[in-house]
Amino acid sequence: MTTTSGQFETAASQVDAATRPALPVGNAVEANASPAAVANADLLPANLLSGDEIVILLLKPSLWFVLFRSFRWIAAMALVVWLIGYFGHLVPIAKNSTVVNVVVAIAAARVGFSMLDWAARSYVLTNRRVMRVRGIFNVDLFECQLTRIQNTYLTLTWYERMFGLGSITFTTAGTAGADPTWVNISRPLEVHEHVRAAINKVQRPNANGV
Repeated sequence: MTTTSGQFETAASQVDAATRPALPVGNAVEANASPAAVANADLLPANLLSGDEIVILLLKPSLWFVLFRSFRWIAAMALVVWLIGYFGHLVPIAKNSTVVNVVVAIAAARVGFSMLDWAARSYVLTNRRVMRVRGIFNVDLFECQLTRIQNTYLTLTWYERMFGLGSITFTTAGTAGADPTWVNISRPLEVHEHVRAAINKVQRPNANGV
């Protein structure tokens, strides 16, 4: 299920993004939080914000992100364990218990890597920009001025809907087809409303909530 920004335009335009409190989703920080307060949350380096920039939302993906990113590996390793149990006596290459231990270790390593990926991700909405910070070894920072965002897309996949999650994709003039996405966020409809309100406030300052 994919929803474009137009369907939320009316509701979003009624929200003052600079004054309405941030949602208690993920590890969100209160609206109007100072750069120092954001830095104390250990989610965003304080030097990424200018002194008068207002943080509206500071989020992380849901912890279900870890399972979603690891599911294929876990399923594959579970299949290997089943095959070992069913056909292991026909191929006595090594002790079955040893192979199973290796498979479990690989699956655990993949889950651990996904956990690090989750810990390194932050999604930020300010009164000027949207940002996505990610990367375990190398930091990948996407940032875009709200004035340059052409559209937003709210996607609710079947497995996200099961857990009340969704993803928001931003299209801009300069992404060359690689549209950045806030993936697996909690309360996606309300977060998208905040995002649209902030964009409308900057791009249509004289709309007066219409």
